[in-house]
Amino acid sequence: MRRDNDRRKATVFIVFALFILWGFGWNTVGRRLLTSIDGVIVVRRVVPSATEYTVRGDDGSEKVFRAGATDASLPGSMPVGTRIRKKLWHLDYERDGRRESFPWIMYSSVLGIALSLVVWGILILRSQPPKPLHENNRRRVSGSLRCISQHII
Repeated sequence: MRRDNDRRKATVFIVFALFILWGFGWNTVGRRLLTSIDGVIVVRRVVPSATEYTVRGDDGSEKVFRAGATDASLPGSMPVGTRIRKKLWHLDYERDGRRESFPWIMYSSVLGIALSLVVWGILILRSQPPKPLHENNRRRVSGSLRCISQHII
């Protein structure tokens, strides 16, 4: 009984931690790292649950990107005429020449806790001996194997 509770607890730890790693890791930090934009905002349009910006680069090309309500994107409150520069694989960005930082301490803490939960859950699962087959299952398996072997021969 205790073994089943430990396995259940470990599974809950791992599933919860993977959800946190996805939400805070990939869905927030990952998207922020993959954002790359450099230019001046020429159009700002509010759409449902986001702000859509058109940014004109130094070479005259225009790029459209969306800013949502999470830390994964840049803020949705920048006015037209704002110069923004966000490099690929950087969490911070420049807004009119000022560096705007990312709350990396909070995200590092949350991701560290989630990773610890995954490791803890794996250690709990590995510390448990394998669950033995019940006698009924052994007969059923051996009988099935006997039937299969007779059909093959």
